This record gives sequence, C-alpha cells and structure tokens, in this order.
Amino acid sequence: MTIHFDKQAVLEALRGLLQIKSVNANAGEITPEAPLGIGINAAINYVLELGSSFGLTTKNCDGYCGYVEIGEGQEMVAAITHVDTVEVGDDWTVPPFDLTIDGDRIYGRGVLDDKGLTIISLYALKALKDAKVPINKRIRLIIGGDEEGGSWACMKRYKETEETPVYAFSPDSGFPVIFAEKGIMNVIFEKELDAGLPLLNLSSGKQINSVPDYGRAVFGGQTYEAKGKSAHASDPQKGDNALIKLAGELRAEGIQHPMLELLDRATPEGFGINLSDTVSGDLTLNPAIAYVDENKAVLRCDIRYPVTINSSDISEAIQKATEDLGFSLKMDHETLPLHVDQESFLVTSLQKVYADYTGDSSGPIVSGGGTYARAFDNAVAFGGVLPGEENTGHQTDEFWSIDSMAKNFDMIVKALEVLAQ
Repeated sequence: MTIHFDKQAVLEALRGLLQIKSVNANAGEITPEAPLGIGINAAINYVLELGSSFGLTTKNCDGYCGYVEIGEGQEMVAAITHVDTVEVGDDWTVPPFDLTIDGDRIYGRGVLDDKGLTIISLYALKALKDAKVPINKRIRLIIGGDEEGGSWACMKRYKETEETPVYAFSPDSGFPVIFAEKGIMNVIFEKELDAGLPLLNLSSGKQINSVPDYGRAVFGGQTYEAKGKSAHASDPQKGDNALIKLAGELRAEGIQHPMLELLDRATPEGFGINLSDTVSGDLTLNPAIAYVDENKAVLRCDIRYPVTINSSDISEAIQKATEDLGFSLKMDHETLPLHVDQESFLVTSLQKVYADYTGDSSGPIVSGGGTYARAFDNAVAFGGVLPGEENTGHQTDEFWSIDSMAKNFDMIVKALEVLAQ
C-alpha cells in the first residue's frame, strides 16, 4: 500500500485554518453556538467542513469540540488534536495568522501546536479511506477547542455524550511514544497591599503555560521594561523569563516590594520544591503572569511535577517557604500525571511504528507537556516534534518544517491503521 502525502493540498488547508483567529480565551464573541468564542467554533467547523468535503462523517459538539470519522465496527480508536492557540505575543517578523513558507519552513501561530497536526491527522483519515485500507474499528479525529486554557471544557463536553475510544493518541507533542506526562499545577499567590507601601505598577505575562516574553513596571515616575523569549511552560529553561528579568532589574535599583521578594524566591529551590523521580525527572516552575497595583499583588505560576510526587506535598512546601511574605496561596488548576505501562499494546504498537519508520530503537519517553492523552484511558502522546528538532510551540515566529510534516503524516497514517486492526 502506497499513500501519498499531498503537500500542496495540506499546506493550503492549513493556511485557511491559520487565518482563523482561535486564540484561547480571546477568540471573539461568546454565543450559545460558540461558548469558547466565535473564532474557536469557526476553526472547529473549518476542519469539519473539510472532512465533510472528503466524504467523512462529522459532528460539532455544541461549539466545544467536534469529530471526523471513517470506517465501521463496534469499537473506535482516535487521534485527538486541538485548534485553539496561545496568544501571539510581540515581535513577530511574519504574519501570525497566515501561512508563510520559506524553503522547508512554514510559519504561523499554531502551525505546530496544534493546527498543523490537526490538518495532518485529517488528511491521514482521508488517505486511509481513499486507499480502502482494511480496518476493523472506526477511526475518529477528535478536535478540541480548549486545550490551551487548562480547564479542557471541550473534553468534558465530549465525554458527556460521545463515545470513548478504546485506544487513542494525541499528536501534540513529539516522538518516540510519550508514555508518561508530568502532573500540572497552576498556583496563584495573592496579597492585599498596605496603603503605606510605595506605589508599584507591574504587569507581565498573558498565558499560564507560556514563559512571559515582556514585562513592564512603573515606580517613582520611572518606567522599567524587560524583554525575554517565550517558550512552552513544559520546558521553561528553553525561554528567557521577562518577568524574572524585570524583577531583578527593579531589585538592582534598590526597590523593595513584597512581589519582588516573592519573585526572588520563585525557583524550585526557593520554593522548596526541587523534586525529581527516576520515571519522569525534575520538577519545573514557570512564574507566568504577574500583576501589581496600589491595592493588590498577584502571581500565577505553572508547575510540572514528577509522576510519583503528591501535589499536596508541593503545595505545603511552597506555603512553608513563602508564608513570611503574607501571600495567600491557592491551587487554580491541576491535571494529574499520565503514566501508561510501557509494555502495553498501545505503547508497544506505536513504538514499533516509530522504530520501523525511523530506524531509531530508543525507548518511549516522558514529557512535561500536558496533552489530551490525559483525557482518556489507554491514551498517550505520539506525534509532533522529531528528535533533534526545535519545539517552537508557544514561541514568537512559531515554525515547523515541511519535511517533518510529511514524516508525521506517514507515521500517523500507520499508527491509526495498526490500532484499528
């Protein structure tokens, strides 16, 4: 069986999806048909309409999510992707809501995370149908609209009325198979400020799961700014945190403030949570969003913790390390770790697809990312960034390579075929 990667068709389909502004929590008007914003509903419908034009079965689930399906059978397997994106941020050199092609590179917000992989997965279903590949299970592409927001209202809505896949994978991370994902905690520090404090106005960060790339503060009539580099919160060390830089600049000027003291401790060591395990490695911390005015100081942090660690122990350690500063601490959101047996049918089957295609016999891996694999039993992350490639998701000038797209297409096609036998 030979299945062709139709590069031009895929790129044009992706261009149309990128042109829809489906930024999480900033996707336009909220309506009964578009509870996550009209942009997100439009992006879901764009994929569904494209699937319908291919002769595939489609359904929009009240504007939260949708699916495209092929095949027959009692059981169903799925690829799970999303069409919402993080905010664009500053300093783009190409139009973020369009497709820019430069040699083998393609640029645009969501081109990798996760609109590009949504289109690739849709064309994988089309290819399997057109080639009449024999399968014994139905294959479904589930398209979510609230992945970047953390609450995953899309998956909650899906599971209320729709069928659960017997096996699933989320092509929204990397290769090889990702059998474990760290737990995710979003924590909020808040403090009501005394009237006698010198006035500090500070703001930095827009998205909890991104390293902030800009921060601004005003103190004593003087404006301070810091620029950094955005990165995904699962790998904060790959970015340059503008909030931390700004706080350091203010402290260097001799400015004292409870927020600056808190930010000075905002490291795993400073918070007393320098933890790791042998399964999933080190805990990571991303001080993501901060706001200070004359009345209140607020800091939101994203924490990715090892799969064998209890989140309550982390909260207690942070509280102990910061209680003298007078901030309240609360958990805003938690996603429990994912850990699938490495010897399971799902992991070994997908790992074989990867090894047969690439010749790379290295074993399955662990990620700090949080994919839709956590939404279902018997689900893992499989697809996206290849070993040695740069993960540009959430970054300025987000890009992907056409060569990587083609390789993802080949492996996603084969993975769906294998799981649907």
